[in-house]
Amino acid sequence: MAATTSDVKAIWQEFHQRLRGFILQRINNPADADDILQEVFVRIYQRSATIRESDRLQSWIFAITRNAIIDYYRKVDRQPELTSEAALETLAMDEDPEVFNQQMAGCLRPLLEHLPEPYREAVQLAELEGMTQTAIAQELGISVSGMKSRVQRGRQKLKTLLQTCCQIELDATGNVIEYEMKNLSMCRSCGLAE
Repeated sequence: MAATTSDVKAIWQEFHQRLRGFILQRINNPADADDILQEVFVRIYQRSATIRESDRLQSWIFAITRNAIIDYYRKVDRQPELTSEAALETLAMDEDPEVFNQQMAGCLRPLLEHLPEPYREAVQLAELEGMTQTAIAQELGISVSGMKSRVQRGRQKLKTLLQTCCQIELDATGNVIEYEMKNLSMCRSCGLAE
């Protein structure tokens, strides 16, 4: 079922500012960014029948936006250094939330080194090595509730460190769909800014 005009207006109200910012991060020309944004909403209107689940709407909209940016760079009159196939492939890969999750996962190990020892060990064993919190508690000789507390606090501390480096946007299922580096010195320590 195609979107109504009111549906597209609602999507515009909710997403247009974020999408414009997202486009401007990749296109250094406000007029071109506005043109791409208009194209994105035309595509949303034309393809609205293809979205089946409302909880995937945001991911779907960002995928359309990335494709519009790729199309912009593929036009013949764009600067050669911006149209390299590697750059376009990177942007195209960004459509998949798994790619963002993998990129963020690569940041966690170096950031983990900044956590105090008991939290670092708890998060590393639970999140990176996949051990259950019960097994970790037994291995370290502490109570299960104590281990759960360590893991939870460690996750929060790690999240705070990651947010110092990057602004992160998640979809409804918790997948990373967008990130923007905020602190280059911190990002260099996790490898994103290289």
